[in-house]
Amino acid sequence: MSAATPPRPANVPASATYSADSALWCEDTEAAVRRWYRDGQPLLDAGLRAGKLHGAVSWFSNHPDFNYGAEPSAAATALQQQYDLPIGPPLTTRIEAVYEDGAIVTATFHGYPFGAIALIASWRNGRLHGRFDWQKITQGELLRFGDTVIGAHDVKLPKPHPERGVSEFVDGKRKSTTFFDREGREIVQAKPLKEWGQGFARADLAGYVARGDFERDLAAFFPTARRVTELAGDARPLEQWIERLPEAHRAAARAFDALVRSGRFPWLGQRFDVSGSYGFDCVRNGLAGAADDRYVGLSSDGSGNMHLLDTTTGRVLGWEHESDGFDDRRGFDDLDAFAFAMVRVEAAAAKRIPAKKLADLFKALGLAGAVFELG
Repeated sequence: MSAATPPRPANVPASATYSADSALWCEDTEAAVRRWYRDGQPLLDAGLRAGKLHGAVSWFSNHPDFNYGAEPSAAATALQQQYDLPIGPPLTTRIEAVYEDGAIVTATFHGYPFGAIALIASWRNGRLHGRFDWQKITQGELLRFGDTVIGAHDVKLPKPHPERGVSEFVDGKRKSTTFFDREGREIVQAKPLKEWGQGFARADLAGYVARGDFERDLAAFFPTARRVTELAGDARPLEQWIERLPEAHRAAARAFDALVRSGRFPWLGQRFDVSGSYGFDCVRNGLAGAADDRYVGLSSDGSGNMHLLDTTTGRVLGWEHESDGFDDRRGFDDLDAFAFAMVRVEAAAAKRIPAKKLADLFKALGLAGAVFELG
């Protein structure tokens, strides 16, 4: 053993030789090409037939000593290019592929969390064919292989973004895509709403929550959305703050609270999410600029902003996480106006209500805060 050759790791066979230039252990035979890092961690294990990739091929992109998520090592990248292996989603840590006489048949890409499958793809005659199955990737490239580049936005992603997408390819052309939520249920993309309150009048706002119109609209607008069955553990109960509200606002507050806690409220994660924010304790959580017992959480959007109920006035206020304070443009006079507006803002975000027509309705009703929420 020369001075430049390290001790042979236990998992590296005696037939492998060490290359000081690449700092890799190498084994090349007619049936396989195999590479290991200096310490014995695997890098490439590829079957060969007649000099072409054939059978199982395993490629490891990140050395375990690297921080997870780091770029692949130079050695890993060089081997990926040398053997023309596919490039998978961001943070791919391992590829398991099958080849037949130099032609790729299938590839499974593992990524975050460590070992989890990020993408499964299959080919026929050099073209994507069959299942193309990826997990929660919403931007960037999913696959690059030869002249084929598949991006996350090559299909129209529903919002909130799906946990998984499964496409079917036929001879390189995508024929269909099905999306699934985090519970594995198929996401059925709802059609635009024909009736969404176009004829609503200002006088109709009073009592919108208490008389059941709010619950009816939630059910009609979001019939397939998963339901909120659990709130944050420290959510303030209604009994802690209802008596502070002016009497005229209490019926709406009781009905709103009962609906949120009923298990029938849909999860609306883009603009109107009550699951982690309803009953938010601003004092216990030290909410900057709003750490006052008078405020209680109602909902949040997907960017960290919240709506808080001022229990001394019945107004709904918009709290901004970037400024640690309230934005006067986001306010509502009461829970009725807030609920009427936000269920429709959520529907517009899902492309189910025309935003321009909804803005016109909000203006006609004098809901300036709703116009601002619509964006």
